[in-house]
Amino acid sequence: MDKFIFLVLIMPIMLVSLLFAKYVFYAKIFNKLSRPVFLIMVVLLFITHQYFIVSFAMNNVGFVCYQYVLAIAAYYIDKKYGTALMFLSAFTVNVYLAVNSSTNLSRLLIAMIISLGVLLTASIIEKVSTKHILVGFSFTNILINAFIPWLFGNLYPERPYSIIDMCLVIMGSCLIDVLIGLYTRSVEAEQKKLASIERRESHDKLTGLYNYNAYSRFIEKINFDPRGDWLTVMIDLDYFKSVNDTYGHLDGNRALKFFAQGLENFVDQNIGGESSLFRFGGEEFCLLVKDYPAEKCFEKMDKFQELLQAEPFFTKNGQKLRLSFSAGLASTEDSEQDVLLMVRNADAALYIAKRSGKGRTVCPSCHF
Repeated sequence: MDKFIFLVLIMPIMLVSLLFAKYVFYAKIFNKLSRPVFLIMVVLLFITHQYFIVSFAMNNVGFVCYQYVLAIAAYYIDKKYGTALMFLSAFTVNVYLAVNSSTNLSRLLIAMIISLGVLLTASIIEKVSTKHILVGFSFTNILINAFIPWLFGNLYPERPYSIIDMCLVIMGSCLIDVLIGLYTRSVEAEQKKLASIERRESHDKLTGLYNYNAYSRFIEKINFDPRGDWLTVMIDLDYFKSVNDTYGHLDGNRALKFFAQGLENFVDQNIGGESSLFRFGGEEFCLLVKDYPAEKCFEKMDKFQELLQAEPFFTKNGQKLRLSFSAGLASTEDSEQDVLLMVRNADAALYIAKRSGKGRTVCPSCHF
């Protein structure tokens, strides 16, 4: 009964607790350290946990078990660290046994070879289960946890390991898998929730484009670290007030969405690179592009103007509208490498375009 409690309940729960504690240490404390200190602390924490696991198992059930759980979990998260921890697991087990006069150099070498086999097994299962990582981890965990104690039982005959023990370890491994699965699902749900909140805060609900808040943060970021040359295109949909007044705000919103989606698709297909499109509010938009020739961008905006004329918007009642826009273009290159000045220059160019007849792009600094 004691073995059942220790192998099926106590050790699995303890291992999962150690696993979660270890990654809390990594995320909250160790990541703030320098790289060499970080690696040293990771190794020390792992050895501490691993030594405790081995000692706990030996003192309560009489044989080593579950010694690869932490390393397998690490492998499925990061192959590089997981690989190192596989061999560190075998080394730590033998350190404990050496302290208790139960091992020798040859057994350490055999344990290292076994670790190589564990690594190979984990690698094969991980590749087969690429689309189902949790399933792969669960299968690896059960297989290794049951097989390795049996193998060590043959290497260390003084540590008996029976078929019943194997069944109990399999049951405990299943509990580990269930607890990790529940934790993983809760983390994924939390991440989706946070991503949804972040998207609502940074995206315009109507058009799906980045909103003014996202624009402000982006401008602040590149103004603080303006690597490369940037272009700004300030865009304003022409005669939009008359669309609202004539056809109503519902069709006005549909027209805005039509224009925004068309512009977004056009930018993705024809400009690409490091570009971001924002809705300022109302019928005004802003395009920011990094390391792109101003003259080429001017030509692309003219091309989009032509596409708008070729593909009209239809209201709910079937009325055909040909939308147009005015735009002003400026770059950091002609704005003293000042991002904020670039935006002001682009805005000034937009007003020139509006006053000079609309349906055009103005770029004072472009050379043709």
